[in-house]
Amino acid sequence: MFYLPNTPMKTFKHKTILLTGASSGIGEAMAFQLNDPTSTLLLTARSTEKLNAMKHQLEKEGVHVETFPFDLSTPGAAGELHQQIEEAGFAPDVLINNAGFGIRGRFEDASAEELENMLTLNVTNLVSLTRHCLPHMLDSGDAGILNVASTGAYQPVPFFASYAASKTFVLFFSEALYDEYAGRGITVTCLSPGSTRTNFHDRADSPRKIFGPQESAEKVARVGLEALLNGKRARISGIQNMISSYLGYFAPRMVSTAVGKYLFSPEKPAH
Repeated sequence: MFYLPNTPMKTFKHKTILLTGASSGIGEAMAFQLNDPTSTLLLTARSTEKLNAMKHQLEKEGVHVETFPFDLSTPGAAGELHQQIEEAGFAPDVLINNAGFGIRGRFEDASAEELENMLTLNVTNLVSLTRHCLPHMLDSGDAGILNVASTGAYQPVPFFASYAASKTFVLFFSEALYDEYAGRGITVTCLSPGSTRTNFHDRADSPRKIFGPQESAEKVARVGLEALLNGKRARISGIQNMISSYLGYFAPRMVSTAVGKYLFSPEKPAH
C-alpha cells in the first residue's frame, strides 16, 4: 500500500517528549531548547545526578520534567525503560534517540564487550525503543522521531569502522521509516552532526577538528529540532559537513576509505 506524504508535526507544544542521552552535549542542549511549559520532557541518561540537576533547572522555568536514569548500552534496557515510562503514566508523542558513543582505534584493540555495548546503544536499543513507542504515536497521528546519526554514516571509516557502520544503520533505518510512515502521522528525521563541541571526542579518543571548526552543541540541537518540525527526511548539520559527507558518499569507495584511514589513524593525535 502507498501512502501520501503527511503533514509534518509543526510544534512541540503539548507533546510528551522522550529524549535519550539527555545529560550532556547535544541531548542536554535539546532539553533546554524544548523548555515549553505546555510540554512534558522525559529525560534519560546514565547520570542520575546530572538528570536531577537538569530537572531542577528546567522546572524553575515551568517545564514538566520526569527523569529515568538508564544505561541503554545494556541488552533489554529499552524495553525496561519504556515499561517504567508507561507505569509512570506517560506515552511519548516525540522520541529523540540521541544517546550514542564511538570507539576510535584498531579493531583488534577494542574489547568485544566494548563493541557490543556500543552497538547495543547505537543500534539495538534505538530500534527497540522506537518500536515500543510506535503504537501510541500511530494512535496520536501527530508524532515525531528524531534519530541522531553522524557524518560518519555516509562512508566507511577505517579505525572508526564499527561506530561509522552503526550510524549508517541509523541513517538508512530512519530514511526507510520516513517513507513507511508517511501519511500515517509520524515524521521520522535523521540528524547527522559533524565534529561538535561535546565530550564525545574524549570518550572516543577521536580528532576534534577534521573539516573546519567544530560546531556548538546548541547549534546542532537547533538544526535537528527544526529539521523534524520541517518534515525533513535527513539533515546534516553545517555546510562544510554537508559537502564533505556528500563527497565521501559519492566518491569511489577506495578514495573515501583512504581519506577516512588518514583522518582517523590511531597514530594521528586526537586533539
